[in-house]
Amino acid sequence: MPTLVLLLLASLLGVDTVQGGDWCRAQPAGVGSYDPDRSEINLCVDRIRTNQRGIGEVARHELFHAVQHQFGRDGRSFLNDDQITSLVRWFMDDGEVMAVISLYPSEEINSELEARLASRFFPNQVIGGALLTARLVQQAPQQGPIGSLRAYLLGQPKS
Repeated sequence: MPTLVLLLLASLLGVDTVQGGDWCRAQPAGVGSYDPDRSEINLCVDRIRTNQRGIGEVARHELFHAVQHQFGRDGRSFLNDDQITSLVRWFMDDGEVMAVISLYPSEEINSELEARLASRFFPNQVIGGALLTARLVQQAPQQGPIGSLRAYLLGQPKS
């Protein structure tokens, strides 16, 4: 699935994308963010290109934060400390880990590391599927098109 399709799917599921925007202007070193209050990701496209990062990887990273939020993780990772530590040892360099440790509040470190790992290993289809699953779980059975799909799939009658 191309990144554009992933971003369109996210938008249909209630997570909008802002290119540039206030967050990018306020954070001169950041390449992207997820704002749970606005349910939107910010992509600082010029900075992403300057830092030789892929837009797809940054979009998956920020959308994974949306998945964490939609599943009620509130800054916590899905994986426990031992699982995160093991994966980080194998798949991230020490400099990046130290940057996360120094830049993020302690309660958000594992969630940030998890999102970085997910953005590298999960293809767009998995992130899109996780967003859809979160929305299906979240919405009441008859609420909107997603709720209707959920009701249909789970066999719940419409009222």
